[in-house]
Amino acid sequence: MSGDGRLEGGPEVLEALAADGVRTVADVLARAECVRDLPDRSNLVLRAGGRVFHVKRRRGRAASREAAVITALAGYGVPVVPLAFSGRDRAHGSVAGTLDLAPARPLDDLLREGALGREGVDAAFRALAVATAHLHDRKLHHRDLYLCHVFVDPAAPSAVTWIDVERVARHHGVLGPRVVKDLAAIESSVPDGVLSCPARARFLRAYLVARRFPVRSLLGPLLRRVVRKAARIRAHVPRTPVGDAARPAAASS
Repeated sequence: MSGDGRLEGGPEVLEALAADGVRTVADVLARAECVRDLPDRSNLVLRAGGRVFHVKRRRGRAASREAAVITALAGYGVPVVPLAFSGRDRAHGSVAGTLDLAPARPLDDLLREGALGREGVDAAFRALAVATAHLHDRKLHHRDLYLCHVFVDPAAPSAVTWIDVERVARHHGVLGPRVVKDLAAIESSVPDGVLSCPARARFLRAYLVARRFPVRSLLGPLLRRVVRKAARIRAHVPRTPVGDAARPAAASS
């Protein structure tokens, strides 16, 4: 990642942004709308080049970890939101921009609204199970795998896209606590009354099959561990917000 303030990314995106006068980190910050501002970072929405981008800014001088993680996960075949541009500036910090995913929306919202139907719900959770298994097979865990960070297009529910992957880290257990925590985060963020017990079991079965584990011997014990951990997540306020508190701000039209 360049440290001179100029944006890096695909030629098509950079050309569209440049035509609209956005070439540097400073240009992004001048044009974007801030939707969340914290001491060390902020979230912004940039409308430029005829497109809508979600931008994460870090105020330090280090390169954006979000950009690095997105690039690495995409190389692993993990269904992560594509990186549109990034940049680093000594005075302004680093930015990582991703394109708005509309018409895809957070999976918890779609479940709450009944927007997918039974077949769509099964397809989305099967895709989520396979994606999670693939991540865990890479000895990685998401750490914020709540359904507000899982985007699904209602017209094509058999694919999922993950956002907010900055906290992805390595794990060292096959089905250890960090793996269970990812699965429990999914379980804890399912809206009440919208997913049956058999559907939850089908999700874990698909996850075990994708990891080539013996379903008969592992499904029951894993389900119990996930349910217990999910109950603990719901019972306290975790360091990572859940639900609406964790939801990225939507880009208004």
